[in-house]
Amino acid sequence: MRFNSARGMIFQAYQAQRGSVMESAAEIMRLGARVQHTQRQNNDWRIVHGLEAGQVISRVESLPQHLQALCRVCWGPFTRDELAEDREWLHRALVAVMQRRRLPGQGNRERPSAEAVRTMQALCWAAIYHHGEVTWPYSRDGLAGPRAIQRWLLEERGEEVDVQRWTRNGRFSWSDIWREQLDILDHWEQVALSVVAKLVRKVA
Repeated sequence: MRFNSARGMIFQAYQAQRGSVMESAAEIMRLGARVQHTQRQNNDWRIVHGLEAGQVISRVESLPQHLQALCRVCWGPFTRDELAEDREWLHRALVAVMQRRRLPGQGNRERPSAEAVRTMQALCWAAIYHHGEVTWPYSRDGLAGPRAIQRWLLEERGEEVDVQRWTRNGRFSWSDIWREQLDILDHWEQVALSVVAKLVRKVA
């Protein structure tokens, strides 16, 4: 495998672990990482590739659980069902951070309302999905606006959220919470990739 892209390395490493690297050559190319073809015998190539993949997976699995989950959710070659536990880990971690924030409508009260907490938790699910869609190399549209967020939560999670007051002139609103959630996920991505990217610099 080629140590030239942290995101691509994560995909290749877990795909190698699944035992079907060559079947995923097109996807690997799309992630900006190419399978290295040599004149070695196939068995020797697989051993070398497996050792390299092990280095990458070891780096990923040295991270806190929620950052491991982020790597697999965003760049792993896994199905939606296979990622269910990782999404749960990621959601719990994001909710834990957001529980320390004040929520819209809380005012001077010590605790937010149950409805506000429920909305925040639902938005965490939407933020995780959105981040996975818009992150490089996918760069998809994600959830473009409150109506898209509302629709996704209803269709995918069966949860209804009120977005009528998504933004409020000069006042703290759910759009502020949404932006903060995305900023947190961006930061976590940077932390996770920086650990894997050290392998790129190591062999450069």
